[in-house]
Amino acid sequence: MEKSIIIIGGGLSGLAVGCYGRMNGYKTKIFEMHDIVGGVCTGWKRKGYTIDGAMNWLVGTGPKSSAYKLWEELGAAKHWKIYNHDLYSVYEDKDGKAFNIYCDADRFEKYLLEIAPEDKDIIKEFTKGIRDFSRTDMPVGKPNEIMTWFSKITVVKMLPMLMLMKKWLKISAGDFFKRLKNPYLRQTLTSAFGGDQWPMMIIFWMLGFQHAKAAGYVLGGALEHVRFLEERYRALGGAIHCKSKVVKILVENDKAIGIKLADGTEHRADWIVSAADGRTTIFDLLEGKYIDDAIKKRYDNPNLFSPLVYIGLGVADPVKEIPPAISGLSFPLETPITVAGKERRRLDVRTYSYDPAMAPQGKTVLITQFDTDYDYWEKLHKEPEKYEAEKEKIADLVVSLLDKRYPGLASKVEMRDVATPVTWVRYTGNWRGSYEGWQFSAETFTGSMKKTLPGLDNFYMAGQWVNPGGGMPTAAMSGNHTIQLICHRDKKKFITARP
Repeated sequence: MEKSIIIIGGGLSGLAVGCYGRMNGYKTKIFEMHDIVGGVCTGWKRKGYTIDGAMNWLVGTGPKSSAYKLWEELGAAKHWKIYNHDLYSVYEDKDGKAFNIYCDADRFEKYLLEIAPEDKDIIKEFTKGIRDFSRTDMPVGKPNEIMTWFSKITVVKMLPMLMLMKKWLKISAGDFFKRLKNPYLRQTLTSAFGGDQWPMMIIFWMLGFQHAKAAGYVLGGALEHVRFLEERYRALGGAIHCKSKVVKILVENDKAIGIKLADGTEHRADWIVSAADGRTTIFDLLEGKYIDDAIKKRYDNPNLFSPLVYIGLGVADPVKEIPPAISGLSFPLETPITVAGKERRRLDVRTYSYDPAMAPQGKTVLITQFDTDYDYWEKLHKEPEKYEAEKEKIADLVVSLLDKRYPGLASKVEMRDVATPVTWVRYTGNWRGSYEGWQFSAETFTGSMKKTLPGLDNFYMAGQWVNPGGGMPTAAMSGNHTIQLICHRDKKKFITARP
């Protein structure tokens, strides 16, 4: 007789738990509060345009990557079409001079040497770091809890790369780039990569994936990527219940036995997996009964990815002046602006002109976003008229700034949409609108977070709240690892299958 798993949350982690659960003979049901699956891996349609809320790149699109195997097993790689960008970003200074960050390390090195031949040694060191990290791989393997001696030997083989990662995690962009003699290159590289504090490891990792062509863009964006996984899950015989908000995890004798929905109905299973928001799971659905000091400290002193205010524009023009780039075009403003109470001196804008699925022919979608303060929006949302007025004000401001840069653009804007951190909370439940959970840190890097809660049996958590760092492959891997742990407890051999 098949054992059963209830999965709370139909994001990428929940779908991955479901797929791997079905591959291993478990009866699985996903309960999702929204009317579609995908969680924060999502997009939305407005007036014939698609606003993508997640897909800049996807680690694992290169067949040599370990993550590619995940996407194969989850049914995506078989169907997707990949676009690899030439540019990571374009950064303009106050004089309008554009600085290109190329995805190919060789091309980028040549470009940098043309700008600052006097900095040859440091430039070579920089691009060597990109190439070194282009050879790194995201280990999928086994979760730490059930690693065998053989698995640990495999990890030992990675020690040289782990040491390299540890080295560059401790060196900030500010410290590295201040060694450059060329003032333009020193200032531009520091600013283009987010200021002084970014660890060089993150920069090398991002550009390394691009150099290896291991992290492309799936044409159709996040909605298309989720569709592949949903189809795979349903083909495996899994069930999905949308518009089904879980309000309580049922527990008997410190063992999770089921869930209660907002409509009052209860559902039971042998295993309960929450792939939903971490704080909601621990402190609401389980009433904070299964925590220890480490969990309490983490949630009392959260270090989260900043939430976003996200502006999508549908433009009846391809706007070819904006080059396709992963992070888009960043240009300075003549006069600083204030958005959601915070001063801004630059505007970043991305185009999806390379993806025909995002807009009608001859048109395009433009996206701009600002990091923001959750409390500002939560307070404003309590006064609906002011909340809507603030969103309209921001849309007006962004359109006027783009029209000033590209005269005539405002008259071609056919669609405007503004999403705030409250939007993310409403549709995904993500705590404080943090779309990628915990910030990358030494604590999270060591993998110290557990998928279980102290004192609670037959229960696991999956997703970005227990596998920090964000990103789609991390979510998929988390689902894979969760089913490995359940199989281990049930003394079953974990298996995978490609469609």
